[in-house]
Amino acid sequence: MEAVVALLAAGLGTLWWQWLRWSRSQRALVASLDPDVAIALHVAQHEARSREHQSLTAYHLLYGALQVEGIAEAIRATGGDAGTLEDRVLAALGQLSDEGMMMTEDAQRVLSFVYAIAHYHERLASAGDLWCALLRSRAAEVLAEGRVDGRRVLVRLVHRADEPEPGASGPDVLVVVRNDDHTTQAFVSHVLHDVFGLAPDAADALTLEVHEHGKGVVARLPAADARQKILEVRARAREHGFPLWIATEPA
Repeated sequence: MEAVVALLAAGLGTLWWQWLRWSRSQRALVASLDPDVAIALHVAQHEARSREHQSLTAYHLLYGALQVEGIAEAIRATGGDAGTLEDRVLAALGQLSDEGMMMTEDAQRVLSFVYAIAHYHERLASAGDLWCALLRSRAAEVLAEGRVDGRRVLVRLVHRADEPEPGASGPDVLVVVRNDDHTTQAFVSHVLHDVFGLAPDAADALTLEVHEHGKGVVARLPAADARQKILEVRARAREHGFPLWIATEPA
């Protein structure tokens, strides 16, 4: 999926640029967003205008995202301070210089990614899509400085819950993977093969099952072994910014 989204984003980048130039096209753009993302975009544009910034940046988009209650709640639920993060974003906005364009390339990539994900899955763009895109932008630096766990927030936005801590001991458990719209099938297949030792064909088949049915059982393992492998997969997913859900269920 990642390659498809990348191609869509590249091809649609100019379209987003032009959409923001004309109000009629902007209304069409907003129609492709769910209400939360539409609010975030509106707030971002308003903040840029109120500061007389000629360029819309990823920092403006992050500021808009923080006004979405679902995102702010996910930050609080994962141990972050949404208010302190907002202060940092405002400070970053105060230091911006005019880049002389309607939208920076960074902001363009964010919006293109959001649209491409939604277009690929034939649905409205969501707060999770916007947050996932922001994690790949310059605005992610502000999250790190504010000690906000961006990936953990993303997991909560995508899966509506935090990742459960796997047990360190106990009887056998089932290791379960859930589907999402952001983790690539190639990544899932790779970790199933590399971490859990599934043959390549079996890893591909299970990845397809997860994609089509929403979840799949990877293995039955002693709790301690399951914990070790789950933590390794989560670490790899964090490195790539993927919200892959992998956890245990009773056997």
